[in-house]
Amino acid sequence: MPLRLLCLAFLLLSIYGSHTQAQVRRPVGPPINSSQFTEYAPSLSANSKTMIFETDRGPNGRWELYFSEKNDKNKWQPPKPITKVNARGRDNDLIGGPSISYDGQTLYFFSSFEGGQGDMDLYYSERQGEDWSEPKSVGNAINTARYEGFPSISPDGKRLYFIRDNFVKRRDKEICYTLWASTRQDDGTWGTPEQLPAPINLGCEKSPRIMADGRTIIFSSLRPGGVGSFDLYQSFLEDDGTWSDPINLSYINTEAADQFASVSAAGDLMYYQHSGDIFTVTIPDKFRKYKLVTLDAQLVDAVTKKPIALASTLTARSSTPKEKPITGKTTAEGRVSMVLRVGSKYALTTQMPGYLALNQPLDMTTAKEGTAVERTLALVPNPLPYSFECFDKDAKEPRPALKAPSIKVMDMETKKLLEVKLDGDRATVLLEPGKNYKVAAQAANYGFFVRPLVADTADVAKNRLLRKIPLAAMKKDATVVLENITFETGSAALKPESSEELDRVVELLTSSPDLKLELSAHTDDVGGDDINLKLSDKRANSVLKYLSGKGVDAKRLLAKGYGKTQPLVPNDSDESRAKNRRVQFKIR
Repeated sequence: MPLRLLCLAFLLLSIYGSHTQAQVRRPVGPPINSSQFTEYAPSLSANSKTMIFETDRGPNGRWELYFSEKNDKNKWQPPKPITKVNARGRDNDLIGGPSISYDGQTLYFFSSFEGGQGDMDLYYSERQGEDWSEPKSVGNAINTARYEGFPSISPDGKRLYFIRDNFVKRRDKEICYTLWASTRQDDGTWGTPEQLPAPINLGCEKSPRIMADGRTIIFSSLRPGGVGSFDLYQSFLEDDGTWSDPINLSYINTEAADQFASVSAAGDLMYYQHSGDIFTVTIPDKFRKYKLVTLDAQLVDAVTKKPIALASTLTARSSTPKEKPITGKTTAEGRVSMVLRVGSKYALTTQMPGYLALNQPLDMTTAKEGTAVERTLALVPNPLPYSFECFDKDAKEPRPALKAPSIKVMDMETKKLLEVKLDGDRATVLLEPGKNYKVAAQAANYGFFVRPLVADTADVAKNRLLRKIPLAAMKKDATVVLENITFETGSAALKPESSEELDRVVELLTSSPDLKLELSAHTDDVGGDDINLKLSDKRANSVLKYLSGKGVDAKRLLAKGYGKTQPLVPNDSDESRAKNRRVQFKIR
């Protein structure tokens, strides 16, 4: 701000402070305020860590948009130009009136860009990492041949407030405007604007700012009862859709033009333009209908713990009936900010491609006003990425993973094998939560492992998505009991369902060409000894015949029936007898 204006500002501050009980006003100070330039129309992000403002720091005093961010010590950093927005204009174009959305992802402003509908039109730019996109018009439903400027976006992004006029009406040598608002349509475009009714519009208004609660609007106005030039007023949108009588913000207004207010998301601190600089002032409690708190959330993958870089939204639904849902857009880093009420309870919900829906409670009843509540929201992938490693069950710790395991996973409903990806010693497969699967594992010179698996989202929190499978080394006399080898009653004829397990034996023999097996069949104690012995011998030979029919050299196989002579457990129950009726192989 020029030196002469600086002196005037402090003179007015002294006079004003001596005649009223005003709140203490403080300039933001360097590096935002500058004695060489004018700072105008500040706008803050929901977390109050980013400020965008209009300034004449451009070439030859051109009005452009600059931004500043707070560092880890909560100090404003030197302002930087918003390059892609400023580069759009001609040398004499004015770019101003910024309004950053509460989620920090969209910047609204006005400009005299060539090709617009009128003298000034509204535009927007979207966040792209650390930069902003090329400006785009908000559309011809809003932009007309008249003057549209100083936009303000509601916290849910669904309502856009702005000023409009044709420069015909003046009051006390000031140009007068009217306040308008447009609602976003279902297709994302802006609808036909409506002029805000009295008592908001009385003929000479300017610079609306909708607050973080979505219902309090602060604007400048020249009207009876004012202190001087444009004064700041506040009105509240009632439940019946009417606006309350505007209240003069006497704690801030001076005889000079007070305008372009921006309130922190917490609602406790106002930033505004006065005499060419940006000032702050604490807002008295009586001007604050709600106490607010900022939620800073990070969406991460519950498995990888990495941020989810997908465009999405997070919605907070209050248990208070009249409180409207609040929605914020995620950044490219999976972050989202939104403003919530102290004292409310919320349900945080989101639905993102590749993840299960999130529904997580958030209790703000004990939250401290003005603070930033940080939450990490972990989304569970859908389908779930299960991984498998095999190890020698007899090896000593640390047991290294076996090389190039063979992992097969079958969907028990469709009986189809799923695609399994092998990366070094680890195999990964995607499984749908709640479904039943069968996992079969094998490695060279090792036996195989077969177990059922139910995909369960609880495995994420329990760190059970990685399954380590013990395999027995195929050394002499090692024995493996085959699962699900069944025969027709009293017969040696194999049932069709036996082929799945026997095919695994074929794979084992194929991968280990020097391996020789004894195939043995066993019965329970029901029936005569001779009958059981003969039946078991026939069944062992049926297995040998199946394997040789699959290309295994019969010379590597020896079939033998043991009847009931080698029970695994006592034959004292139906369950025990079922265990003893088995086929197994032993390394020869």
